[in-house]
Amino acid sequence: MSFVPPGGLVLVTGANGYIGGVTVQKFLDAGYRVRGTVRNASKQSWMLSHYGPNFSMVEVPDLGADGALDEVVKGVDGIAHIASPTGDSYQPDPQATIPHGIRCALSLLESAAKEPSVKSVVYTSSQAAAVAQKPGEPYHITSSSWNEDAKIAWTLPITQDFRRALLNYMCAKTEAEQQGFKWVQDHKPQFTFNTVLPNITFGTVTRPDKTGFTTTSGLLKLVWQGNTLPTELFQSQYFVDVEDVALLHLAALTQPDVQNERIIAMSYRYNWNEILDIFRKIAPDHTFPGKLDEVLDNGTVDHARAEELLKRVKNGEGWSTLENAIRKWSVWMLRAEKEGKDWPESVLEQMAKVLATLPPEQRNMYG
Repeated sequence: MSFVPPGGLVLVTGANGYIGGVTVQKFLDAGYRVRGTVRNASKQSWMLSHYGPNFSMVEVPDLGADGALDEVVKGVDGIAHIASPTGDSYQPDPQATIPHGIRCALSLLESAAKEPSVKSVVYTSSQAAAVAQKPGEPYHITSSSWNEDAKIAWTLPITQDFRRALLNYMCAKTEAEQQGFKWVQDHKPQFTFNTVLPNITFGTVTRPDKTGFTTTSGLLKLVWQGNTLPTELFQSQYFVDVEDVALLHLAALTQPDVQNERIIAMSYRYNWNEILDIFRKIAPDHTFPGKLDEVLDNGTVDHARAEELLKRVKNGEGWSTLENAIRKWSVWMLRAEKEGKDWPESVLEQMAKVLATLPPEQRNMYG
């Protein structure tokens, strides 16, 4: 059995991202040393003082380039491959995102196999690699679920809408994870390989004053500020606290019995009316959108294995609740309002501006 020993060195790709930043902190808190990759080190120089002496940073502009990580992986005991290049932009053309997403996953495995010190690798996949959800329709997700329907992205006509871009993302995540497992099966490297599949992720944010409210933390910001577009794009489904996702990466690398597994990181259902009610409790003087007409999630998830692993690394505690996750996020939102500064605008906020100009039928993610 191969796993990262206490105090080992862990490489975290996409260390300045939403999940990546929280994962770095969780590994440091657990006594590990962390080497993080970013695309532009000068823009992320704040990370060095923020994380302290057990954190180092390496600039890797393109994770999909051949040999991009050959030097970066030297001396590391484990790798949390969290960076997700397929989610960075609004791209309806499948050739603009899918091949690169797959290549980024395989390139890391190739580099890791060249470095004898690497004992375990965990890849951040997505619920999107397991199922394509539709509001109100039943589904069941297990570790054996694959979103084969997403592969239509290769041949479907290109249309300038959000659904098309999201389909490319789902296809890239599905194929990158599948090809990752196949690569490991074919090449039999010295390390174990596991994947973590989170869904909508809420909770604390590392430094939104430096990065903006990135990815799904930005959904909450938009709704907090009265923009209900996220409630249309990402309707009721399962969520997971970002810290729980980070700790499941920790478990995947450090628990000896976790080998060649898909870990379903989906905790509880949420809906936007619940979130708005929590907002009102947190900030009763604010004005938030009124009651929404929602179609509630009708799916089930087999996440027992994930919860069992989570309890091992969380002192017996299970999934974080929706209210706890939202409250941890709100600390940063309230601070942003109090300071009155123009914090950086995230890519998601920029994309929301584009989507707002489209008619509803072109921004419907559910088809």
